[in-house]
Amino acid sequence: MTQKRFLSATPSELTAMSPTELLSAIRMSEGRIIRAAARIRGANLVDHVTNAELVAAFGADIVNIDTYDPFNPYIPGWASKDPARDEETEQSVQIPLGQGYTFQEISEIVGRPLSILMFACNPEDVERTEQVYGKGIVATAARMIAARRLGVKHICVSGWARLESFTELFTAVRQELGDDLILQFNRPHGPGILNQKAGFKELITEEEIVSFIQAGVNIVGIPAPGSLPGWDLAKCKHYVDLIHEQGALASLGVHTSQEGAFPQTVEQIALYAKMAGADIHDLGDSGYNEQVPDPLNIFHYSMAIRGRRHTYRRMAMSVRR
Repeated sequence: MTQKRFLSATPSELTAMSPTELLSAIRMSEGRIIRAAARIRGANLVDHVTNAELVAAFGADIVNIDTYDPFNPYIPGWASKDPARDEETEQSVQIPLGQGYTFQEISEIVGRPLSILMFACNPEDVERTEQVYGKGIVATAARMIAARRLGVKHICVSGWARLESFTELFTAVRQELGDDLILQFNRPHGPGILNQKAGFKELITEEEIVSFIQAGVNIVGIPAPGSLPGWDLAKCKHYVDLIHEQGALASLGVHTSQEGAFPQTVEQIALYAKMAGADIHDLGDSGYNEQVPDPLNIFHYSMAIRGRRHTYRRMAMSVRR
C-alpha cells in the first residue's frame, strides 16, 4: 500500500498503521498534526462520553491517553465487558469503569492513533516514583517492551533524571524492539525545575536532545513559543532546528494551562509553533482541570495551522471509514 500522509488517511487506515508508517505519515503532513491529552484517571469533562472521544471529535489527530496503565487498562465512561466490574463505580461516582478493552480496541473505537505517557526516573528512585504514579506508568525498559507487546505503538516518556538513566532506558528499548515503537521524549514545562540551578533556561539542554535522539528517540517535545518564560520564537526554532538536524521530529507543546486560555492566545501560540518548525503540536490536559484541553481550543488551534479543509475532515470523518 502506498504510504499516505496523516492528513489524508481515514481513521481505520491510521489505527492500522505500524509505528514506522505513522512516523512517515506525520513527517509528510508538514507540521499540521495535533496530539491532545485525554486523562484516564478522573472524571470525563462531558458525561456519557470519554475524554478521548471528546478531543478526537474536536480535531485531535493523535490522542495521548494520559495516566493509562497498559497493565491495568480501563477507560471510564464505557461499559465494562464484564458488567460486574462497573457495579462499585456506578454506585459511588455514577460512571462505568470501562474495563476489558485492549489498547487496539480503544484506538479503533476512538478512531485515532493513541499514545501513552510514562515517567522516567533514576533507578534508585523507581520505588518512590511508583508510589506516586503507580507501577504501570513508571518507565522501565521491561515495562515499555511489555507495553508494546500489549499493542501500544507510541510511548511518550517524561521526567527528571540523570542523562545516562534516560539514554540507558532508550537504548535498551531500541535494542529489543528496533523501529517497532514510536519513542518520544517530552519536557514541555517545569515541574522539577526547582532542582535545576539554571531554571527555565535549561529546561532541556542541547546535550540531552542529541543524546536522546542518538539513543533512539523519534520525537522530542519542547515548550511552544510563549508557553514558558523565556521560550520565545527564536529559542524554540533553535532547538527545533537541532532536533531536525539529528533526524528526529519536533513536538511543540502547550502544557501550562494555556490550553484553557482565550482562543486568540491559542491561535497565536499555534502560528508561532508552526513558524518554529513544529512537526506535531501538543496540547496538554489542563483546559479546565487536569483532564483535557478546552475542546474548543483544539478546534481553534487546528483552524490556525491547517484551516477549515483539514479541520472539518478530521472532525467529521466516520471512525468506520
